[in-house]
Amino acid sequence: MVENNQHITPEKQTEKFGDRMRRGLFWVVQYWRELFNFKFDKYMIIQVLPGVYGIALVAIACGLVYVCVEAFMASTWRGLFYFFFAAPLTFLVLASVLRALLEFYMVVFKMSEHVDELVGLRDTVDRLSGISDSVDEMVAVTRRIPFWRALSSNPAKTRSKKADQVEERKSA
Repeated sequence: MVENNQHITPEKQTEKFGDRMRRGLFWVVQYWRELFNFKFDKYMIIQVLPGVYGIALVAIACGLVYVCVEAFMASTWRGLFYFFFAAPLTFLVLASVLRALLEFYMVVFKMSEHVDELVGLRDTVDRLSGISDSVDEMVAVTRRIPFWRALSSNPAKTRSKKADQVEERKSA
């Protein structure tokens, strides 16, 4: 079996790398543009969260490496304990808490976007309810017109009512 990756020429790989670089550069430009946008009409944090997560993980790892080096300077056994047990466990806990916190922020901002959409829908519903009120007023006006009832009622019901009235007169 030959995989598709073996058929990619070096020119195509360069194109893919160039395309990735172009997208990355575009993202950086957009980030700086939104950072200095004083209108606050878009939530920038949603776009920035993956970068913040990556930077925070690197910072946690660097801090733990520093703690391990300090522990090795104090004692070899302490350094080994920190390097094999305390640092990985601390990294796991801190990364999990960081991920949960950032996901919470993401949910809050997504909810805020949905609430903004619902406000727009509410305006539309309010406008449509005004139409409903005017339709109700028109129905009330047309009920007062005597011939409207004859035109709008079901002819079969009208015939049966007339037949019932004729039968009542005959029996009386």
